Amino acid sequence: MERILKNPQSEIESVVEILSNTLYFAVLKSPISRKLQTEGDLFYFSIDDELHYQHYYCDFGPLNISCLYKYCMKLNRYMQFARRIKGIVHYTCSHPDKRTNAAFLMGAYCVLYLKMEPKAALQLIQKSGQLKPFLDASQCFCQFTLKMIDCYQAVAKAQSFNFFNFDDFNVSEYDLYNKLEYGDINWLLPRKFLAFIGPADNRTAHPPEFYIKYFLKNDVKTVIRLNNVLYDSYAFMQVGIQHYDLIFPDGSTPPKEILLKFLYIAESAPTAVGVHCKAGLGRTGCLIGAYLMKHYRMTAREAIAWLRICRPGSVIGQQQVWLEKLQSWLWRIGSQYRLQHYGEGDKIPRHRYGIYSKQWPVEREKAIRDARQSIQTTFTRSQIGTFVQEQRKRKQSSDKFQGVDSRIFPSSGDNFKHIAKLLNSVHGFCQTEKEATEKRPTRVEKKLNCTLELAPKKPLITHSGKKLLVKAPYKHAASQGDKLNEIKMLRNQKPKVSKSVKCRHI
Repeated sequence: MERILKNPQSEIESVVEILSNTLYFAVLKSPISRKLQTEGDLFYFSIDDELHYQHYYCDFGPLNISCLYKYCMKLNRYMQFARRIKGIVHYTCSHPDKRTNAAFLMGAYCVLYLKMEPKAALQLIQKSGQLKPFLDASQCFCQFTLKMIDCYQAVAKAQSFNFFNFDDFNVSEYDLYNKLEYGDINWLLPRKFLAFIGPADNRTAHPPEFYIKYFLKNDVKTVIRLNNVLYDSYAFMQVGIQHYDLIFPDGSTPPKEILLKFLYIAESAPTAVGVHCKAGLGRTGCLIGAYLMKHYRMTAREAIAWLRICRPGSVIGQQQVWLEKLQSWLWRIGSQYRLQHYGEGDKIPRHRYGIYSKQWPVEREKAIRDARQSIQTTFTRSQIGTFVQEQRKRKQSSDKFQGVDSRIFPSSGDNFKHIAKLLNSVHGFCQTEKEATEKRPTRVEKKLNCTLELAPKKPLITHSGKKLLVKAPYKHAASQGDKLNEIKMLRNQKPKVSKSVKCRHI
């Protein structure tokens, strides 16, 4: 049990007054969390044992946007009753990691709700003591660190562009899909970018079919794969989701050609884009970060800070330095893009709905319903009959078609099943069960045929007649994404309970 201290002021090392006679931030002398008893007109509370950061290696923060939301809602409730008492004291222990995360929450609250400038908030918080810089999720030590001012400025800019709105924020959706068993999905930019862990067909991760329902529900119609092939992209394509491969090595920085292709695809996509690599952290984060810097004129450190607040662990190692080197170039081409499309180089778009908005799904359903009603009212019975006859004729003519040309991708009015049928012939998928059993590879073959992150270029499989001879696979070192995914899986493993312990509960 926690020890409840009856004389809180004797245990406090430093106190900072955030709001005159109302709100205070305090640091205890002890590095261990203690529970302080409310005395007089002062109300004490702490979040050290309530809101946690799930680290990979030496990283310890900043806390994610779900923790920030819960903290702000808690403090807002306390502030409503501040008139009855002398003041509210948010205290934290002197442990460097916990103190820095508590300082991040308090400073972000000052920026969001007390309307302080990031620099003014930092000057206040720094009076409580020195703050530890945030580290990335790499195994090796990296000299690149994030400072508290970077996080405050990232939160301020994200709020100004309406990346998020805590008055319209579905925190339960974030908490649910942030879990590995539910897809490890995080929205980074509203209705534009979604990052997720790389799917696989070899039972080492969720298959691509696992994500389709959520993608279609949230208008994710484009998927970009950055890691080596571990699943068949046809799973996405057959439901109308475009798929692109921009593959480059794990832990590295993207070549300029891949960066330009990524920016072009993202700018051309009419709806949201899902991006993944092996773990959905390093390669995914650095490319989305480049987009944020170009289109929202965020600094490299602000972009990295925002990505880690939404998806902890994003942008690793040399990718941080790479973004900082590209900052001036991305700002320049971003101004040119806005000048060309908006007629004003400094005009930065502001989103109507933020990430995890509760209102957006309601508006989406209403827009779909209104569109259906307008179509029904504009089409007369004769027009509907003519439209159905044209569809039947088009289907009959396209059924006879065996080649591959522009008719494979007909207009949006065509029957979707017919598109899938034509795509089957293009991608070499069998139509009969007999052909499927002969030509479709087994799960073992798929696993061996998948290109591993550090696998040798020598073939692993040879054919001798109809029989498949499998050579002993080469041993390969686990990549950075493999290790990060392993850490994610270990988090979700429940501790084993011995039989003796079980008997006690019976």
